[in-house]
Amino acid sequence: MNHFAVRRASVAASTTVAGLVSGALLTAAIAPGASAVASTTSAAPAASRTAHDARGDMHGHGADIHSVRVVNEKAVRVVVHHQDLVRSYTSNAGIKVYLDTDRDARGPEYVFMGGIFEGADYALQTAEHWKATGVVPLQDRYRMRLDYRDEITRIRLSRKALGHPDAVRVTVRTGGDLDGRRVTDWLHGVRHFTRWVPQA
Repeated sequence: MNHFAVRRASVAASTTVAGLVSGALLTAAIAPGASAVASTTSAAPAASRTAHDARGDMHGHGADIHSVRVVNEKAVRVVVHHQDLVRSYTSNAGIKVYLDTDRDARGPEYVFMGGIFEGADYALQTAEHWKATGVVPLQDRYRMRLDYRDEITRIRLSRKALGHPDAVRVTVRTGGDLDGRRVTDWLHGVRHFTRWVPQA
């Protein structure tokens, strides 16, 4: 097991599945040089925001992002709708959710990463300069659930795991293998964050 893999995803029916995510998935390079800016989001209550992404960015790969919803209440929840999630490991599909919790510091303080095929692992890590720097302890409570029927990734993070932030914003990157090449999708472009979501 590589050092990123600390917990395994569950399917929507609450069945825990086994397996390992590939090192290439979790260590895929992030495009350099792009600045983080606020993206346009749809109207929503103060404690949640929904951002819609252009379809087809991954040229038919099922991990393509359709929308991302961020909820900041007793816990922080990130709900990602995809084009067509598949259980097979051959998709090598993965997700990275970068979480910005400090308005005064540039870039994200945390990154949640994992595979979104059946049996893949995931982990929440601290981040600096867009790179993972250390795994957040499991006792701080976070989880990911995969819904292959409705094409949804659901991530729940305790406020303790994120340092009890007053507000959060996120950007999401997915990736996968298609016809022998790696394809990726960013929500609204490389390193573009949603607007801030204050705690309810």
